[in-house]
Amino acid sequence: MAETPFRPLNVIAGADPATPVTSVKFDPHHELVWAANENGYISSYYGAGLQRYSSFKAHKGPVRQMMVLDRGIVSIGKDSIHLSNRRGLASWNLIDDSAQDLHSMALMGNAEIVVAGQQDKILSINMIRGIVTKKVETDSEIVVMKKSRLLVCGSTRGDLILHDPRSMAVEHRIQAHTGTISDLDVSGNLIVTCGFSERQGTLIIDPLVKVYDMRTMRSLAPIPFPNGPSFLKMHPKLSTTVCIASQTGQFQMCDVGNLTSGIQFYQINTASYVNCFDISYSGEMVALGDATNVVHMWGDKQEPQMNHFSNPIDAPTMPVPPTVAVGDNDPLSSIGMPYYTEQLLSAWPAKTIFPVGRKPQPIPSVILDNMKMIDFVGYAPNPGLRLRNQAPSLPKVNLRDTPKFRSEQQKELYFGKRKGSMAVAQDQDDTDVDLATGIVPKYYKRVEIKYSKFGVEDFDFGFYNKTQFGGLETHIANSYCNALLQVLFFTPLLRTLAKAHIGQACPRENCLTCELGFLFRMLEDANGQNCQARNFLRAFSTIPQASALGLFEPDEPDSKTMYSSLIQNFNRFVLEQLHQECSLDRASAATGLNAPSATSPIQRVFGMKTANTNICGHCGLEEERITYPFVLDLMWPKPPAPTNAHQSSKNHHHHKAKEQQHPMSFADVLKASIWRESHNRVWCTQCQQYQPTTSRKSLQDLPLVLSINTAINSKEQPTVSSGMFLDDHGKGADWLPLRFSLGVDDKNVQVFESGAAEAGDFPLNAEYELTAVVSQVQTIGDVAHLVSHIKVISDNDPEITEQSPWYIFNDFLVKNVQEGEISQFPNSWKIPSILYYTKINNGPPPMIAETPEGPDTSILHMDLSISKYRDPNYMFYQLLRPEEIKPEEKMLIAIDTEFVALSREETEIRSDGTKSLLRPPRMSLARVSVLRGDEGPLEYVPFIDDYIATSEPVVDYLTEYSGIQPGDLDPGLSKHTLVPLKVAYKRLRVLVDMGCIFVGHGLRQDFRIINILVPPEQVKDTVDIFHIKNRQRKISLRFLVWYLLHQDIQSETHNSIEDARTALALYKKYLELKENGLFQEVLEDIYNEGRKNNWKPIPGQFPPPWPRTSTPVMVNNGPGGGAIFQTLSRPATPATPGTPSASVGSVPAVMGPSSTGGIVGVGAANASGGSIVMTAPASLQLPLGMSVHQQQLQQQQMHHHQQQQMFLQQQQQQQQWSQQQQQQQHGYAYPMGGQPPQQQQPPPHMYQQQRPFPPS
Repeated sequence: MAETPFRPLNVIAGADPATPVTSVKFDPHHELVWAANENGYISSYYGAGLQRYSSFKAHKGPVRQMMVLDRGIVSIGKDSIHLSNRRGLASWNLIDDSAQDLHSMALMGNAEIVVAGQQDKILSINMIRGIVTKKVETDSEIVVMKKSRLLVCGSTRGDLILHDPRSMAVEHRIQAHTGTISDLDVSGNLIVTCGFSERQGTLIIDPLVKVYDMRTMRSLAPIPFPNGPSFLKMHPKLSTTVCIASQTGQFQMCDVGNLTSGIQFYQINTASYVNCFDISYSGEMVALGDATNVVHMWGDKQEPQMNHFSNPIDAPTMPVPPTVAVGDNDPLSSIGMPYYTEQLLSAWPAKTIFPVGRKPQPIPSVILDNMKMIDFVGYAPNPGLRLRNQAPSLPKVNLRDTPKFRSEQQKELYFGKRKGSMAVAQDQDDTDVDLATGIVPKYYKRVEIKYSKFGVEDFDFGFYNKTQFGGLETHIANSYCNALLQVLFFTPLLRTLAKAHIGQACPRENCLTCELGFLFRMLEDANGQNCQARNFLRAFSTIPQASALGLFEPDEPDSKTMYSSLIQNFNRFVLEQLHQECSLDRASAATGLNAPSATSPIQRVFGMKTANTNICGHCGLEEERITYPFVLDLMWPKPPAPTNAHQSSKNHHHHKAKEQQHPMSFADVLKASIWRESHNRVWCTQCQQYQPTTSRKSLQDLPLVLSINTAINSKEQPTVSSGMFLDDHGKGADWLPLRFSLGVDDKNVQVFESGAAEAGDFPLNAEYELTAVVSQVQTIGDVAHLVSHIKVISDNDPEITEQSPWYIFNDFLVKNVQEGEISQFPNSWKIPSILYYTKINNGPPPMIAETPEGPDTSILHMDLSISKYRDPNYMFYQLLRPEEIKPEEKMLIAIDTEFVALSREETEIRSDGTKSLLRPPRMSLARVSVLRGDEGPLEYVPFIDDYIATSEPVVDYLTEYSGIQPGDLDPGLSKHTLVPLKVAYKRLRVLVDMGCIFVGHGLRQDFRIINILVPPEQVKDTVDIFHIKNRQRKISLRFLVWYLLHQDIQSETHNSIEDARTALALYKKYLELKENGLFQEVLEDIYNEGRKNNWKPIPGQFPPPWPRTSTPVMVNNGPGGGAIFQTLSRPATPATPGTPSASVGSVPAVMGPSSTGGIVGVGAANASGGSIVMTAPASLQLPLGMSVHQQQLQQQQMHHHQQQQMFLQQQQQQQQWSQQQQQQQHGYAYPMGGQPPQQQQPPPHMYQQQRPFPPS
């Protein structure tokens, strides 16, 4: 508790003493105090001198509460909520029918507040848009409200009501006072209240301040305040200290945990009563407003501050001083200069030259690694990298080795910049690279994605990849796996296996084999585009064994992080995991049981049949056990252990010199790793005790692909520091053979680097060829990263045949390299981690798995959901029927998706005040909707509308942009069709493989977050269609629909079905305009109209229509938008016995001009085979020559008339359907891979154009 006594500082006196101050509040960001009065005016005063800063009117009546935020001042009146900035400029003013008598508000998040009062509803308000987003019924009249862990409300009945902030459900209710509560505050788990008590039918001020513990919901010792407490504020710096004030002007500071300490009362000089009270965020000042329009300021210091770190306020614009006219003929001396006593810097001679030394060449790392220090002098043996008495010239350095953003490149092209200003691409430099110089080539260095204000799509990935192979992006958790994933992709047997696996019905949600197959399909279709392994890495991060083995990348890696060890452990883990998953699939297919012992294709490809034999040295018992390891770890020789420090240094140099003279060859190391023999004490089952035992490992079968972990985990390892990979001159030797042959018999293993002929005498022999190397690259002081060298062999592609078959994959950098770089490791900046050798077969490759001829479309016919409470009223789709899929025809489909944010964006503020994007927010797919686009009775009808379940915490549902509410993605709460991400992804993968044409708006971003690659010829993006190439502006979907279809969409929230429908209608409008030769003219007019209206649609006002075509008419269903009229329903429900058969099978399909000049609505056939033709009455038909506004009004009236005609029929059909559902009760959630039961379809009007998006 503050020990310094408070004293009066200053007062703020209003102009009208008859206008009471109703609210006072300190600003948490600026040195401002805010005061509001009974007439609705809000004023601010700056600094200790309380100079008036701003004043504005916010409400017609009294301001009942204020809340000062970073974005501005939020205030509430009796029936309105107002937000304005600190200068008084209003952002929005909300007047809602539900806001009848407001008294209090509380901040719920960054962009949401709740308001309540003496009314039956609590309102949730979005502060960005100024709209009511939620209304919650309440049975209490709330007069004060504060937010802590729970939302604490005080009512007029004296109740403390604690709400859950997310669901607004009442968690607890406490009777604090018998009368109304006048004020309360919260701090941590403490709640303090003051109010009135009812005695003999009269309300009197309760003299006690009640204290409650939120954890136990019990009252603590109350605080006595004889003068009657009316206002409470918890101290912002002392969590248990409360400041209590009365209406008579007395206030005190009191510690809740120590009521016996000295308490000092303070009395302000007022002639009336106090209306409001507040304490500054520094705790050094208090403010009390009374009924005479006076604010009393008190402080406990001589120069108190409202905040410890206040931001400067926006000062008014100062008048520009008059300019001094200086002509060309006026002498410069007439202006005058200040006096100076020293010579000016500008007085140097014009021809003075200042020599600048050239930057010295970096010392090779092989010298630095072997350098010894004596005091401040370092010395090292000469590695012989340079010729005597000669200094080689430094290579020319390109000043710009990073690309410009795409937007900047377009600007340069638009303004006529020359090609020479562009950066040199990665495949055009470093053509002659000598790794022995110690200089790390550019394409070996770590690559980073840079973000502009346009996001990752503005980054030029093509600068780093000029090949036909796809690279993998970084900035994803555990993206260090990219190097090995590329190696697995270019392993043909494994690629065939993974692609065959995704054609099966796999029940596992996080199956690495499935995700690997999906990733391989993307890389096959990449054609040089960048891809992401996001879905695979997400599934990998959910496996508990991976976390237990420490395979996850640290959040903030440093120079000590050894990625070589991580990738080797991941190599072993991923092959074991794939083996287990494939074994379960083969066992289930064969016997229907999960038998992990079943042989898997992974075992046939990578498995090394090894006999582990133990021979007891006492009794001679020999035990043998067969294993199939997938990875071979190299066994390196150990240096001899020294006896003392001097001997240590001597032995080290001797051992190092010996290794450099006679280094071990790769054949020696591989032989020692395959044929192992050790002696240790092992339990003998025959002797029943531990005995000296000889353990031997011998190879009995050779794998098709030999995966080798080099077991090099640090630079200090003797294999690296001793220069084993160097030749006699210190240069990089070809230590790693490109081919070797292996011969095995019962007692020996031989490795021949020369050829396969020498191994032909062994009963078990094979020849292997190096196909991939994963290496760790690290320069001094930098974080290490991984690159892979892969040999790509293709007999069909002439480009690959003419060049070197070796490519380097450095995340999203892909480059063709020479074969000599692969086997050289001249310096410690490049360390080999994983080697892949492939068995050379003269015959055809073995059949590991059968790849299906075409995509399996059965998943498109399954109604799958994991939601426990799926509601048929929220099912807005009709599944595809098998007869709708025609392999010879490419379906036209419309797609749109919604996303949620799993993490927020990371930004930094530069010194010049600009904001730079470091990492964009991590998004996750939340909903995907796919509609039929081909002409027919089901045109515009969705056949996929899946919500995606997520187990990761969601930081922002982006409700105002996605329409996703909390609980929609939870299987235990959602009423929608909820599926795992794998199910939704597999459906989209099938549609891509079927060759479907995808129509949508902004599909590039959608496909990126979905993590699927669709060939460009299968994408019709209306963002690109309605775009002029030399213009930077990309037109929004809302503006295009407003201009072309005369419809206002997305007025309240986004809906994927509505957006997909409108995008499809825009595409068909484009085809018609193109056919009529009007497209370019219309597009130019769209840009002109957009610039005129600042690219914002004008509600209710539409531009003049272009010549009428057969495009489906968009009908405006009043405020809030509408839907495409050509939206058909599901098939009509079959008539049951005893019910009329005259049910409407579908709603009006097309509106078009009639022969008499009017407009008629034509319906599709009903269940009985007839059709319903609804012609508007003569009063509603549209004669030619009417104005556009009159036609729109007439169309709305006619549409309303048609809906009234169909209402009774739809009501009857709804009742029939409900009765049938009560008789046939069955669930809506089916197991993955199961067939849905035959259920009645709901009546058409439940999901067609009367309700274009799900109800809120």
